[in-house]
Amino acid sequence: MIMKLIIKKGLLMLAAGLLFASCTKDKDLLFNEPTAIYVVALPDSVDFSFATTPTSVISDTLFMTYRIIGNAAPQDRTINLVARDGATAKAGYHYKLGPAVVKAGEFAAEVPVYVYRKAGLKDSTVQVIFDIKENADFKTGFPTRLRYKLTLTDILQKPSNWETTWKTYFGEYSEVKFRFLLSVTGRTVWTGAVYPGDSRFLAGRARNALLEYNQTYGALIDENGVEVSFP
Repeated sequence: MIMKLIIKKGLLMLAAGLLFASCTKDKDLLFNEPTAIYVVALPDSVDFSFATTPTSVISDTLFMTYRIIGNAAPQDRTINLVARDGATAKAGYHYKLGPAVVKAGEFAAEVPVYVYRKAGLKDSTVQVIFDIKENADFKTGFPTRLRYKLTLTDILQKPSNWETTWKTYFGEYSEVKFRFLLSVTGRTVWTGAVYPGDSRFLAGRARNALLEYNQTYGALIDENGVEVSFP
């Protein structure tokens, strides 16, 4: 009986040791797995127009967000971002890419892109696509999340996501309506990621501002002869 207990105890200890060794091996594999990086934001693009800002604004800053697959590191690591061939936006003239760095201990990074208001943007639109390329710090992450597209102009344009995002809150698009929204909300970027809470807040502010406008000046009529209204 005693011998059986000893054998049983020994088998249990052996099993526990093997399990611990397996977990340790898996943990080592996890920590030694090459770290990858990918674009967080969807849609992975932004259409920016200086026409949505006051004329005194000659530059602005946009942010591209990235996240790692793997572990944080004790040192800063660099994201290798390369402008794709064929870009019409010129580095150092239309834009400047800020530090593309994942800080020590962090799992994500916001990379600034400084954009500049140039005279030629009054009648043209330029674009650049930044691709993630592998380097010593990061491998490439999800294949469909490796690029970020920036479109830049100084022409007032209907936001590309109006029909899918803003129409629910503001109704049919018109230039007069959009300019009114720009003036009363202060928002300058209307594409890219939009949070429901932000949308509802902007819609509430716009409705209140339109009510005040109508009480003071009468109905606001757009370029199509239609009275501006919000759902």
